[in-house]
Amino acid sequence: MVSTTQLFNEQLEKLEQQINRYQGLLSLGFKRLQFPSEIEKDYIECSNTLFIDSSRLILSFGILLYLAFGFSDYALGQEQADMLWVVRIVIAAIMLTGIGFVFNRRLVHWVIKVTSLGMVVVGLSIVLFMYILEEPYSYAYHLGLIPWQVFVLVSLRSYLRAITVSSIIVYSAYIAVAYTKEYIPYHPEVDHLAYITLPLFTAFWGLLIAMGIYLGYQIEKSARMGYVKNRLLSLDAQRLTLLSEELHLLSTTDSLTGLSNRRHFEHCFDLEWRRAVRTQDSIALIMIDIDHFKKYNDFYGHQSGDKCLRQVCTALQSYAQRSGELVVRYGGEEFLVLLPRMTLASAQAIAENICRKVRGLNISHAQSNEQYVTISLGVAAMVPSMSDNEENLLRDADRCLYQAKAEGRNCVVS
Repeated sequence: MVSTTQLFNEQLEKLEQQINRYQGLLSLGFKRLQFPSEIEKDYIECSNTLFIDSSRLILSFGILLYLAFGFSDYALGQEQADMLWVVRIVIAAIMLTGIGFVFNRRLVHWVIKVTSLGMVVVGLSIVLFMYILEEPYSYAYHLGLIPWQVFVLVSLRSYLRAITVSSIIVYSAYIAVAYTKEYIPYHPEVDHLAYITLPLFTAFWGLLIAMGIYLGYQIEKSARMGYVKNRLLSLDAQRLTLLSEELHLLSTTDSLTGLSNRRHFEHCFDLEWRRAVRTQDSIALIMIDIDHFKKYNDFYGHQSGDKCLRQVCTALQSYAQRSGELVVRYGGEEFLVLLPRMTLASAQAIAENICRKVRGLNISHAQSNEQYVTISLGVAAMVPSMSDNEENLLRDADRCLYQAKAEGRNCVVS
């Protein structure tokens, strides 16, 4: 049988191991932005859950803003305006549907992947519009990529990998289109200005991406540090709760047997006595003593004596199942069973069952006439009134116990 103390020690040891592990992560820093696999999984789930709660409205607003810029398609799109508008509507509808479908706790691990994909699709659509339109109308869509990049950095601020992948894909596509597209001459001064501005714009965008990646790194590093600190606070709180419970258990429990101790019995007995007085219910006590236990200890040794006590206690514990019922190690080899709302006849029947069960354990006792460990039991019950004293019930049970011993032990007297 695993003792309660052992269970507490095992739980405390597990908590200490987790605390030490998270403290180790703090001391190592977060340069790689990667936890061990099981911690990384929990971090992603927590982080994505927060992202769902905080970013649903932001992303929805961004999609509606993307859709609102459709007026530029009609202003600049010329004969392609309708096609551009349809593409914009289809993309916006798919993304809004995606937010409604993916942004829930069951698909939490897919949220950032789907969001990043949506960002890439929007960015590539702007590059596509720039490619389709003729000069100078396409120039406006170059500038449209800067708000897109800023929105990526803001919405995915604590996800470095998502920022990096999304930005590089669209940036690469832009360079491929911008530097390979055959520009149709429009006006010498405008064409010359566009020729000069293109590399500057490309460099500025690249610098913006680099700054965004640096900020994303710092923000994710801070987020991971915050996650670890919160986990440490949670684990410390669990440890404090566990230690408080253990302290309470130690103050109310007998360390050898795991039964309630005398102090706890006195508190519970007082409560049940008061309740019995109020409700006029019967309350019963069974006082138990292991027969010739001193001889058992002297003959077999104290370690065997402790083992014998634990075996007897295990047998007793099954007889206190209802609310308020209690099995107590009262002292040495003496035990008490508190039975609220129990008549004398019912308590006597329980006592006789206990007597048979302990005898049936067949624990050898060479110094006993029975040759096995037995117990003597005294049973007392009463319906207390305001003028009665709970000590009277204890004395009655004790008197019956001594009578059982006088009558030859291994018996019940009530």
